[in-house]
Parts: sequence; C-alpha cells; structure tokens
Amino acid sequence: MTSTHRARLSAQLVGLISAVTLVPLITLLWVGWRLFEQDRVLERQQVRRRVEHGADLLVGALQRSIAASEQQIASGASEMPSGVVAVNIRDGVVEVLPRGRIAYVPQVPSLREAPADAFASGEALEFRQRDLNSAIARFREQTRDEDAAIRSGAWLRLARTLQKANRTDEALAAYRQVIGVDDVAIEGVPMALAARDARCRLLEKQGRADDLRSEASALDVALHAGRWPLIAPQYWLYSADARRWSSADPKRWQEEEALAEAVGALWERWRTAPPHATSGRESLDVGGVSMGVAWQNGQGGLHALVATPRFAESDWLSSASAILAETQTQFALRDLDGRRVFGAVDAMTGETVVRNTAETQLPWTFLVASVQPPREAYDFAVRRRFLAGGFVLLVMMAVAASYLIGRAVSREVAVARLQSDFVSAVSHEFRTPLTSLRQFTEMLRENPNLDPERRRLAYDAQARAGERLMRLVESLLDFGRMQAGARHYRLEPHDGADLVRAVVDDFRGEAMADGHAMEFRGNGSAPIAVDEEALATALRNLLDNAVKYSPRACPIAVAVGQHDGHVRISVTDHGMGIAAHERAAIFGKFHRGEQARTHGIKGTGIGLAMADEIVRAHQGRIEVLSETGKGSTFTIVLPVRT
Repeated sequence: MTSTHRARLSAQLVGLISAVTLVPLITLLWVGWRLFEQDRVLERQQVRRRVEHGADLLVGALQRSIAASEQQIASGASEMPSGVVAVNIRDGVVEVLPRGRIAYVPQVPSLREAPADAFASGEALEFRQRDLNSAIARFREQTRDEDAAIRSGAWLRLARTLQKANRTDEALAAYRQVIGVDDVAIEGVPMALAARDARCRLLEKQGRADDLRSEASALDVALHAGRWPLIAPQYWLYSADARRWSSADPKRWQEEEALAEAVGALWERWRTAPPHATSGRESLDVGGVSMGVAWQNGQGGLHALVATPRFAESDWLSSASAILAETQTQFALRDLDGRRVFGAVDAMTGETVVRNTAETQLPWTFLVASVQPPREAYDFAVRRRFLAGGFVLLVMMAVAASYLIGRAVSREVAVARLQSDFVSAVSHEFRTPLTSLRQFTEMLRENPNLDPERRRLAYDAQARAGERLMRLVESLLDFGRMQAGARHYRLEPHDGADLVRAVVDDFRGEAMADGHAMEFRGNGSAPIAVDEEALATALRNLLDNAVKYSPRACPIAVAVGQHDGHVRISVTDHGMGIAAHERAAIFGKFHRGEQARTHGIKGTGIGLAMADEIVRAHQGRIEVLSETGKGSTFTIVLPVRT
C-alpha cells in the first residue's frame, strides 16, 4: 500500500469516527438542552401554582374581612376601628358613625339661633350711639337670660364690645363663657367655634404668641375631630387660620380630611345618581389616596363603609403576613386607574398573578408575586447542577471514548503501516543474502572446473550469506518470542569486558567489510549476571546500527567500564546522528527514522526494540546521546553482579 493510499485511508477512518461520534454527541447535547428547558418550564409552573394559591388565600382573607365589616354595619354598631367610618344616607340626610371621626360632613343640621331682634337695643347703643359702656351693661344683663340661645348670643356680643373698649382680658373671659356651647349657632356658625376663632384673633392682635399657639392648637384639634358639624368651605376657612396660628403639620389630619372628602363624594354620587345594585365594593380616589368603599342599597337607604388604606392593611389584611410567609409571596393593591394603593407594584418581579375587581368583587386589584429568588429555585438549581454534571460527564466520556477510539485506530493504522514497512524491509533483507546464495550456487554449478581459490571464495561468500540469513531468522524468531512473552533468559555470571570483547571480535569482520574499524576499550573486569546469547544479540544490534548509519571509513568505538555500581557498555559512531524529536521513538517496534528512509538504509526496524527489551529484562537501561551530523553513543547500563 502506498503512502498516498495510507493517508487516504487514515483520513477516511478519522472522518468516519468523527461522524459516528459527533451525531450522538450533538443528539445528546440537544436532549440535554431540551431537558433544561423542560426543567425551567416545570419550575415556572410550580412557582405559578404557589403564587396562584397565595393570591387565592389573600383574596379570600380580604373578602372575609370586608364581609365582617359589612355585617358590623348591618348590625348598626356605633363603634368602629380607627381609619373607617359607617355612612347611612336616608331621606336625603347623611349620618356618619362614629360621630367626630371625620373633619367635615356633606350637609349639616340646622342649629338653633337667638332671634336677631333680641339684641336690637344693645346693638343700637354699640353701633349707632357708640355708647360702649351702656352697650356693655345691656349685653351683660342679657347674659342672665333664661334662654340659652340669648345668653350665648349676649356673651359673644359682650366680648365684642369689651374688645372695642380695649378691655382685652374681660373680652377673653367673655368669649370663654361660650366655648363650650355647641348646640347654638350664630349666623350658621356654631357658637363655640365663633368664640374660639374670636379669641385667637384677639390674642393675635395683642401679640401674645404663646397664648395664641395654645388656643389655636385647641381649635385645630376640635376642628379635625369633627366636634362641630361643618361643611367643607366652613372647615377649610377656619382650619387654614388654625394651622397658621398653631404651626401645625399640614398632614397631621390627612386621614380625617380624606375620609370626609370620600364621604362627600359618596353623598354627591348617591344624590345625583343613586346606584341600582343592592350592594357593591369599589375604590374612591381622594387626593391621590384610594379609599375602599363597601355599600348596601335597600329601602332603608344607603349603608356604606369607607376605609382608609391604613385600615385595610391593619384590619382587613391582618392575616396577610401569615399567608405571605406560608406561600413565600408578596402582594400589592392597585386601584382602577392603576395607581398603587398598597405595596411596591413596580418592585414586583418574577411570576405575577393579577386578580382584578371584576372577578374578586373587591375594591382593588390584587397583584401577587413570588419573593425573589423563589424557593423552588434552590431545588431546581440543585437538580440542574446534577443534570448538567451528568451531561458534562457523558460528553466527557463521549469525547474521551472518541479520542481513545481515534487514537487506537490511528495507532492501528500506524502499526499496520509499520508492519507493512517491516514486511517490505524484511523481504529486502532476505532478498540480499538469498541473491548472493543463488548467484554463487549457479556459478559453482555452471563452472565445475573453477580453481580452488575462487571456489573457496565462493564458499566463503555462501557461508556469510547463510549466516546473515540465519541471524535474520533468529532475530525474527527472538522478536516474536519477546512479543509473546515466551523468551526466557538464563542469567549467569560473566565478565562484561570479556563478553563484549568476544562480540566485537566476532563482528569485526562484517564492520571491516563495510570499511569500518572497530576500537575496543575496557578497564578491568566488569562482573555482570546476564544471558550471554541475549546480551550478545543486543550488542550486535547496536553495532549493526552503528555501521549502517555511519559513513565508510568511520571508526566504531566500543567501551566497557564500571561507574556507581553499574557496568556501562557504550557503542559510539560518528555517523549522521538522531534528531531530537525522534529519540523517544527509536526504541519502538518497526520504527525507522527519517534518515533511514531518506538515505535508503536497509533494516527491519526491530533491532533497537529487541536491544531495549533484552536490556530491560536484565534490570538495565539503554541511554542515548546524539547530535545530528556528529554521531551517536548508545550505552547499555547493567547492575554490577554482587
């Protein structure tokens, strides 16, 4: 088989192995990717089911809590938790419970007022005649009237007149007489509110900052506590001054004001467009705050519950924390306009479930999401790590198997090539002595009358060819036994120097026939335990290589000596040397170097392999020193016999 055919066969084998390996490998990777995708889908499904379950629990909890509050309204309970009010609208009248929970109301009842003409005489003295002392006396006399409305009106007018007379302390004391009167009005304003507002204005005029701040704070608290039934314009008029005087926090009464505005919006809608449904739940936007409203409509009017987000969180969603901990979820509430009511809507990531008002009949839309990272992530991450590890292992095994198969095939191809070269080389080696035998045999047969000298030369040539042929056969047989492990060695004590000298003397004739001189150096005895025939074969192979790879007329030097408990037998030539990259492979079977192929040097490629095998069997080694173009030294190192 030519080198071109061998290269083509090797390429075909590599291509076949690659195809056989890559197709299952790609299939395996595709299956692994599909398994990973299915695992992720399964993880998302489990997270989705958990979030759905959490949403159902949260919605159910809020529905039960609102139903309980609605039952409380239906039972007519007057006590309600902070942050919620009950609203009853019947016959055009709105009632808010508990009383004083909101800052102002959409409509106010009419309060009793004193008849205006009851104070005509005193006001005539005050305004027309400008007789303040007489007016003071007249109003003071009326403060003892049996009618509470006249008494309260007289005290208020007395305080005003005393203020005009610059009798400030008396005026303040007079105003104080009516700050507890809530059921009497003056010009539609509760008497107590008018008195407190007048006291604050008088203190401001006098520059009494501390007293003003104290009086204004009391007024501010009374206003926001809903002490007096005020409509929105009245409330905001007096509240603005009270806040300015007391420097109160504008957001201090935000909840009461929001509840009041929500009740006002509910009243306005009921008054203009009464609902046809019997009940409902919705949200009302009040100044950017979403209030929850649950109402029932019947013959007795409209009964509603208005709740702030704080109440919804603390009361209606009181069990949410336990549900969230159990289901590992987070939630947020959103109104119909998409604004956040509770929770961080924008911060929610991952699998999110939405429950809108249409399906839950709740005031707000629920958004429920899993906490990040979801608890399933760890379990699935562990599974995926094991799965990835398994696939990596399979891929590594497939790659390793492919590599090993490819290497084995490559080695087999290489061995086949070497064997082919070996057969060719052996055939050539056999052909040379056989040709000599044939030529000299024919010469002797065809010339029976040859003179004795030429006949002797012919016989000597036949003998050398026969010996060479015998050595080739013996080498092949020995090599076969070595490869089969059937070669047995008889180790006997010998003097290494004598043994080597005998081999050199025996080989000298062949070397000289090729023009090489043999030099032997030995310093003293070299006791070793060896199989004489085997060691002679190994040494002869080294000598044969030295002759083959050296130019004619170059001497071959053989030396024997002891060093560090070892006997060293070296063969040195001055030939072409061995390239550095080939030195590790020269002891392989059937290996022939580039120099041998380039220069057409004959050989079987088993000489150094046999020598190395024999020396190793004697617990020794062969060392090589070589330089390209300058020659090589092969040294057999054997242990000294003790």
